[in-house]
Amino acid sequence: MKYFSIKRTLFVVYNQKCCEEFDKIDKFMQLLENSGVGKIVANVKYKDKNYKGRNGYNSFNLFAAIIYCFMRFKATLRDIEDKFIFDLRVIYIMENNLPKHTVIGDFINKYILPYQYEIFTMITKTIIEELNVITDIQYNDGTKIEANANKYKFVWKPTTYHKKLDIKIRELLLQIGIEIKDKKLIKSFQFNELLKEYIIRENIDVDSIPTGKGKRLSKEQKNYKLAYQYLIKLLEYEEKEATCGENRNSYYKTDKAATAMVLKEDYYSRTGHDFHAGYNIQVMVSSGIITMYGVFQNRDDFYTFIPMNDLYYKYYNKHPKNECADSGYGMYENYKYMKEHNIKNYVKHYTWSGEADGKRPQLFYTFDDGIMCLNTCIGKEISFEGIRHPRYKNSKLYKFVGCNNCNYSYICKKNLKNKTYDYRLYELIPEYELLKEEARKNLQSPKGIEVRINRSIQVEGAFGQIKNNMNYDRIRRRGLKKVSCEIMLMCLGANIRKYFSTLDGSNLKDNYWNTSSNLKEEKFPYVKPQKKKLSRN
Repeated sequence: MKYFSIKRTLFVVYNQKCCEEFDKIDKFMQLLENSGVGKIVANVKYKDKNYKGRNGYNSFNLFAAIIYCFMRFKATLRDIEDKFIFDLRVIYIMENNLPKHTVIGDFINKYILPYQYEIFTMITKTIIEELNVITDIQYNDGTKIEANANKYKFVWKPTTYHKKLDIKIRELLLQIGIEIKDKKLIKSFQFNELLKEYIIRENIDVDSIPTGKGKRLSKEQKNYKLAYQYLIKLLEYEEKEATCGENRNSYYKTDKAATAMVLKEDYYSRTGHDFHAGYNIQVMVSSGIITMYGVFQNRDDFYTFIPMNDLYYKYYNKHPKNECADSGYGMYENYKYMKEHNIKNYVKHYTWSGEADGKRPQLFYTFDDGIMCLNTCIGKEISFEGIRHPRYKNSKLYKFVGCNNCNYSYICKKNLKNKTYDYRLYELIPEYELLKEEARKNLQSPKGIEVRINRSIQVEGAFGQIKNNMNYDRIRRRGLKKVSCEIMLMCLGANIRKYFSTLDGSNLKDNYWNTSSNLKEEKFPYVKPQKKKLSRN
């Protein structure tokens, strides 16, 4: 070659910077040794004893190299394979062995995926112990990440169509002399048995039914063909409903575990106006360390709070002492869970922002003897019978009178359709109101202000590390278990990045923002009474 020719053989000599990085890797390997994850890797049966091929790679070094790559790089399988060849740090861990990307993917599925929570918590506990991290306060939050699925191939749960089909099936059964009194939806196996009985009763030869245009059919044959069409459609609806499950209304053909969600932006066009395939990723963070993670199919955060805390208790054998989250988690069941497990409540309720800016102030106050409105009128508990059905379980209905002459009616009754009534009915759960008041006092205290600010810094910062600094903007695997394993590796990589930063000399803070000594308790805007104008005669 005349121009693009290499005439020298490359011989790498380690410099001082390389030696320092190798020392960090040695400490990282010691961290894995101290965590005890080696026992998990050693107990996994990766190859059969009768296998006569080449010896496999050192599973412990391969495990460490994969964790390191998820900490440093983009960490796709081919990217990891590339780093095994060209990155000196990964070559140092692998001792110059070069596994293919298929071997790496198979290793993740067999060694890491079945024991993902055990591996994550064992390494995270070791980091917490070595860095003396205080984890008294846990900060919760979630984000939605786009799944690896075709966004145009989603399926809605056919609940309405299923009900309409059930009506058609019942009408057809009545025509052939079968009446079903059970109001539940007819199952496909039940309809199939009834169809078999009809074939035997009417002596229908299914194989001899003519097909095509211009063929005359008997009434019995027409009924059978229509019933068969209904049966095929019923099986399709039941299959789609079984795939969706009880807690979601959609799935995607290319990743049936993904749910249709409205994301902030699309992976391709960077806009987020339409539905996309996504997963709800939840994390618990304390002192900048991700202590627990979870992957859910829920479109909101309400029902992920308790499962996340159950996972934390399962692998840490304790509940958090304090817990902080935004208003997306402030529902009655979550507050009740925290009360039962002695967790100090720093979770905002869903009306927090309206009370904080004064646009939707608190209208009713709960005390031991009952409920009082802004006008100091004590509500009278009445029965739901003859008025309306209760919206919530364990709720009570209260009646407040004298609304027309109340100085606060401009706020209290502005959202009511009928403002001529001199009373207002208000439904609530008394226990929930007391729990909200307890959370309100905790959040408005100086300690609560500190906790709220630290939540926005720490947990949002953890997502910033994963999504921006680690270039993770779209899930690469498919299926709930594989996606959960991938999220675990990303979260573990973020924790080890924190660990490596301490090796460079930076300190890991328990609090990212501390309250000043003169900080006072926060108070919501005062609701001013509006005097009624006297009408002129």
